[in-house]
Amino acid sequence: MLNSYIKDMFESFQISPSNSIHTAAVEYDRMEEMFHFLVKKGVDMSHLQNISNDKRKAEWLFIREIICKTMPAKEDIIYDEHRKPTFKLSDSFLSISHSNERVAISIDDKYETGVDLQFITDKIVRIKSKFLNKTEQRLTGQNPTELTCYWSIKEALFKIYGKKDAFLKENFEVQAFKFDGSMGSAIGITRTQKKEKVQQMEFRKLGNYVMAYSVNY
Repeated sequence: MLNSYIKDMFESFQISPSNSIHTAAVEYDRMEEMFHFLVKKGVDMSHLQNISNDKRKAEWLFIREIICKTMPAKEDIIYDEHRKPTFKLSDSFLSISHSNERVAISIDDKYETGVDLQFITDKIVRIKSKFLNKTEQRLTGQNPTELTCYWSIKEALFKIYGKKDAFLKENFEVQAFKFDGSMGSAIGITRTQKKEKVQQMEFRKLGNYVMAYSVNY
């Protein structure tokens, strides 16, 4: 059970019995506190030296602080050759997203997981042809929130796929899209190298953000 301090620090969603998602606004003013906390927890801090931007440093620290407060002791994040994050010790699956000073972290004990967080902006209307295929373009209008949902779903699918040789428009498709203005669901299809994978997806509006994620039972 999360203690009261952790509950105040971030919001958690139980997506399925094995999957939880934690999301929060990054606390940029706590860099020194987060740094000392992670050092005491034994987190490898060497990569921090390669980050010159202070905001990115704070996000790096904040993500690992959440991991330390939700996972067993001495857990850390490592990356594969495609820069896909995974846990150093646990067999659980991990997905991370950050957008406009907010982060989301999905942890699933059984299944590959993908989460994507996107800040809603009108600019997405102008670029929808770059990430939607012709069928998707016919089904969507000019609503920035709805278009951001499509983008976020595809990004979450991309994170599950985990390699760089795929593109949102060509390799990922959104079908059966349903959205009531606050929450929604869709079928996500990943097509790569003549293989096809179908994935149940959900998404929700969190203030000025959309958060999309995979659902497995």
